[in-house]
Amino acid sequence: MRTIQPLRIFVMTVLLLISGRVANAASVTLAWDPDTSGTVTGYILYWGTTSGQYTQSQTLGNVTSVTVTPAANESMVYFAARSYNSVGTSALSQEVVAWVGTVWRTPTLMRPGDFDGDGKADAMVYRGSTGQWFANNSSNGTTATALWGAPSLGDVPIPADFDGDGKTDFAVYRNTTGGWFLNQTQAGATSLTWGAPAYGDLPVPEDYDGDGKADVGVFRRKTGEWLVRRSTDGTLLRAAWGAAGDDDVPVPGDYDGNGKADLAVYRRTTGQWFVRFDNLTTAAWSWGSPLHGDIPVPADYDGDGKLDLAVFRQANGTWVVNLSATNTPLVVAWGSPASGDVPAPGDYDGDGKADIAVFRASTGTWYVAYTRGGSKSFTWGAPAFGDTLGGFKEVAVVPYR
Repeated sequence: MRTIQPLRIFVMTVLLLISGRVANAASVTLAWDPDTSGTVTGYILYWGTTSGQYTQSQTLGNVTSVTVTPAANESMVYFAARSYNSVGTSALSQEVVAWVGTVWRTPTLMRPGDFDGDGKADAMVYRGSTGQWFANNSSNGTTATALWGAPSLGDVPIPADFDGDGKTDFAVYRNTTGGWFLNQTQAGATSLTWGAPAYGDLPVPEDYDGDGKADVGVFRRKTGEWLVRRSTDGTLLRAAWGAAGDDDVPVPGDYDGNGKADLAVYRRTTGQWFVRFDNLTTAAWSWGSPLHGDIPVPADYDGDGKLDLAVFRQANGTWVVNLSATNTPLVVAWGSPASGDVPAPGDYDGDGKADIAVFRASTGTWYVAYTRGGSKSFTWGAPAFGDTLGGFKEVAVVPYR
C-alpha cells in the first residue's frame, strides 16, 4: 500500500482565565491528505505521551480528519496514522506532536519578584479563587498579602516594580476590559486602561525606557504589534515585532545589558528568538526545540547583566540555558511537568545570578536549584484555592510539528 501523507494538526482551544484549575478537556483536530489510489477503506489514528509509543487508537472510515480528546493532560501527545483496506495496512505516517494542557502566554511574568526590596526573589502566589496575593518576604520570613484583583472579571496577576522603589508591586491586568490596576508600595494605588481584549492583547510590563520603573505595555496577538506607554513622559512606543497569532510568545527583557528592556519574541514552532534592541538593531537565534514543547525562560543566569536565552523542556523537565557571558550551554534536569511543575527562575539568594526553580502547582511546593550549588524546597501556595504564579495562562492545544 501507499504511504499515508503527513498529518496536519489543527487546533481547537479551550480558553480559561487565570483560575488555577482545568475546567474542560482540550480536544485536538487532526487532518491528513487522502490516499489517491482508490483502494483505501479507512484510516487508524494512534496517539500516546511518548514518541513512537502509542497507547490509544481509533479506527476511522474513509475520512481525512477527526477530533479526539486525549486522556493525557499537561503533557506532550504524539500522533501518527496509517491507512487500511481488506489486504492490510500502510506504514505509519510522519509523527506530529502537540502540548495538551496549560500554556503560559507571558512566561517572563512567571519570574518571582522582590517584594521586600532585599535583592532576593520572593516566592509569590496569586489566589485564583479570591484575588488575594501571598508573598514570602525573604528578608524576615513574614508574609506580604493583599486583596488585589477580581478573578471573576478576568484579572491576570502582573507583578512588577511600577514606581521604581526597588520593590515589586501587586498589580493585575483585566483581560475583559484592558484595565491595569496597580497597588504600588510607594506611589499608591492607580489604574488606567491600556490594551484591547478584542485584539488578543497580552500584558508585558518591563522597563523599556531605562528609568527604573516598569512601563505599561501590551503585545497584540492579532497583529504582532507592541504598544508601550513610557513612564518617563507618557509617550507611545509602537512597533511591529512578531508574527500575528499564537505562535510567537512575547519575552521582553534586557538582552544587551544597557538597562533598557528590548522587544523580543520566541517562536514555538521553530525554537527561534527574535530580538529588537532599543537602538533598533535586531538579532535572531535558534535556542529551543519544537519537539519538546519548550517554554522560554530568559533570565540572567550568569550574572553579567544580560538576559540569557533559556528554555524549560515540557517533555522531560530539562532546562537548557545559553550563558551569554561565555556563550556556553548549561543543561540541568530540574522539574516534573507531569506533576504540574512550572518554571519560576529568579535570584533567590541575592548573588546576582538567576537560580533554576519550579513551582509544583499540584502541591504548592517550590524547588530551587542554586547557581552556586545546593538546593532547597518549601511549600508556599494552596492548590485547592487555585494558587498560581504571575502571568497570563490558558488551557490549550499547541501544535509543535
